[in-house]
Amino acid sequence: MQSIPWDHKQVSTPNCYADIPSWDYHDHPNLCVEPSISSSFLRDIILKSAKHAFQRSRFNPAYAADAEQSEAMALGRFLHSAVAGEPFEHDCVLRPATVGGVAYQGNRKEWRDWKAAQIAAGKYILTPEMVERAKGMILALGEFPLVRQGILNGAPERSLIWRDPRGFWKKARPDQIPNDSGDYIDLKTARGVTYRETQSAIINYGLCQQGAMVLEGARALGLSASSFTLLWVESTAPYCVRAQTLKDEDLARGHALNELACKIFWECYQTKHWPGPGDDREDAEFVDLPDWWRKSVDDRVKFELREAA
Repeated sequence: MQSIPWDHKQVSTPNCYADIPSWDYHDHPNLCVEPSISSSFLRDIILKSAKHAFQRSRFNPAYAADAEQSEAMALGRFLHSAVAGEPFEHDCVLRPATVGGVAYQGNRKEWRDWKAAQIAAGKYILTPEMVERAKGMILALGEFPLVRQGILNGAPERSLIWRDPRGFWKKARPDQIPNDSGDYIDLKTARGVTYRETQSAIINYGLCQQGAMVLEGARALGLSASSFTLLWVESTAPYCVRAQTLKDEDLARGHALNELACKIFWECYQTKHWPGPGDDREDAEFVDLPDWWRKSVDDRVKFELREAA
């Protein structure tokens, strides 16, 4: 698999790029010579609305980087860096015991200023307790059979960037680009990895769209692309690990949703109008409640149940 180092200039040639920092990939307002979108932007359109996607993007003139960092974000970033073989200091920082002689108090000005400086520098903040949990996750990954067989031995953190014929650019950033297969791997931290939990996460976070975007980018750049596998690891003990490959038919659904989102994006970008849910209606609409809820109510009334079915 060939990639070229990013020269810190606007991308004007479709390629697989190495060494694009995470901040530049996600938040650089002019990474490409024309507007560019990633899977997360398209998923925002589908899962929320065009207005939500716009609000959280660089297309919004009033965009402000999120000053908050969730624990899941920081743990995930550290885990990805560790798997990629990057030093801890690359984009993470350990929360010190004191700042300016003041022990940790999140509401103190010294600590607020310190936190803001770290985030502005593109750093993810970890506590000692989070680092210990991350070590447990890494050890669990190291014991997982597929990891021992080399599932994570590809090229990490490469950026696939290609041009859509409509006039904008697309980006995808798989965790691992395979060396000798067409199976792309994405590492996910999770609270739980039971079948029901992973099913819900795939749906709720639009992961079929993400997988479809990765495979589209690989194929657009002439790379082998046959499958997309999610490698889950629990973020708390016992740090269970699970690998699940998305089915082709569901990736096709993800691709169809991406195409719909691209159509919506391009229309919104050209008209400078980013509607929210229901903005295209001038009157109230009927809402359909799910069949499972209707049935539970009907059964409860029919059989006079004291508790919901």
